[in-house]
Formats: sequence, C-alpha cells, structure tokens
Amino acid sequence: MNSRGSLLGAALLAAALAAPVRAQLPPPEPVRQDPALVRAFSRYLRTAAVYVESVPDLYPGGYARISLYARRAALGTLVADEVWFKLVGVSLDPDALERGRLRLLGARDTALHGRTSIASLQGLFAASGVADARVWSDGRSLYAEGTVPLEGVPVRVFLQGRFAVNGTKDLYFHLERARVNGFPVFSFVLRALENRINPVMSQMDWPVTFRLRGLRMTLHELLLSSQADLDRPCGFCVTPPGGLP
Repeated sequence: MNSRGSLLGAALLAAALAAPVRAQLPPPEPVRQDPALVRAFSRYLRTAAVYVESVPDLYPGGYARISLYARRAALGTLVADEVWFKLVGVSLDPDALERGRLRLLGARDTALHGRTSIASLQGLFAASGVADARVWSDGRSLYAEGTVPLEGVPVRVFLQGRFAVNGTKDLYFHLERARVNGFPVFSFVLRALENRINPVMSQMDWPVTFRLRGLRMTLHELLLSSQADLDRPCGFCVTPPGGLP
C-alpha cells in the first residue's frame, strides 16, 4: 500500500475508533443557579425567589436550554404565585446579561406554565383602579366587585367574566355581565368596557415571549400554560432541590 493509502486507512481507523467514544459521552450537566441568569430573571420577574437550571452552549450568551422556577413572579400586571419557564436554543445578549438585563436575540422554542391564586387576582383589579376589590370564582367564571370613581363620584361595580387566551400571547377577560350601583349594564357597554381593559396581560414589552395555549379556572386558582392539555402534568417544569427560601 502506498503512503497515501496508508494515511487514508489510518484516518478511517481513527474515526471508527473515536465514533463509539463520542456516542458514549454523557450529555452536559445543567448548571444550577448561574449567577448572571438568576440576577437577570430576578430583575425581569421582580422577585428574588428564582431557581434556574441552564445548559450553556459554545458561544457567549448561548444556551442549549434554560429551565426556570419562580415564586411571586410579576408577569406584567399579573402576579403568578408560581411560574415555570423553558427556553430551548437560546441566544442572549451577553453584554446586557452582564448588566443584569435580559435581551433575547433568538430562541428555538419557549414554554410557560403558571398558577395564580384567586386571592392574588385581586391585585389585577386593584391595579386597574378598583378600590376595595373583592374577587371570587365558582370554578368557571370569575366575579369581582369594588368601587370605581366615575366623573369624580364613587360607584359600586360588579363584574362577572371569563379569562381566555385563544392561542395568543395575551390574556383576555371577557365580560358576561356587569352591574353599576345595582343596575345592569347593556351588552354594548360591556363590549366597550372589554375594549378598554383588554388585554389584561400583554407580552408586548416582555424580553421573552410565550405562546399561551392552555387556561383553566378553578375555585381557588387560575392556570395559564403553553401546554394545551392541562390534564397532563407539566412536561417541562423543574423543581428546585430543597425548595426556595
């Protein structure tokens, strides 16, 4: 065999020997609590109760996967008692990340799963200007009552409605009926009110956005998810070992 053939044979043999070794290499272990990611997500969600698992990629700001769990997290005007994120094939601006900010350059996939107690939803109505708000649920619809200033005069308002996502990135509240000082409100007024308050949660200015496919109201909480089938356990939710302080 000539020298060229010998070199080619040696290269093929080396490749054949190395292939099984590469195939047996374990996947990279996730990094728990990367300080830069924890700082940036804590600032974004306005909570210190954040747990992050990440699998870094080969370039600055790149991650094969980021999985997050947070408590009392601000999702715009909605405060989630618990929220889980999963980001796959993520590229973040490394300079912004160093400054504690999230600036997403690209992501192959994102997912969200969150739960908010009915008690926490009172804050959503309080933020919209309803004083002494009281909120409750019958497992299907949400009810709220409180006082709203109208032309400088406080009026008592009662609302009944349902949340909806419709596969969008926003959360809507559709009014079913309303009363003002005990008098029923006509349907055209309900539609006008809906146009004023919706969407009640928008991702327009979020650094990372999520497609919302699943929503469920129970007697005690609102579930919001990228997962359409809420009868299945969350397939991407991580649990912090030992819990969060």
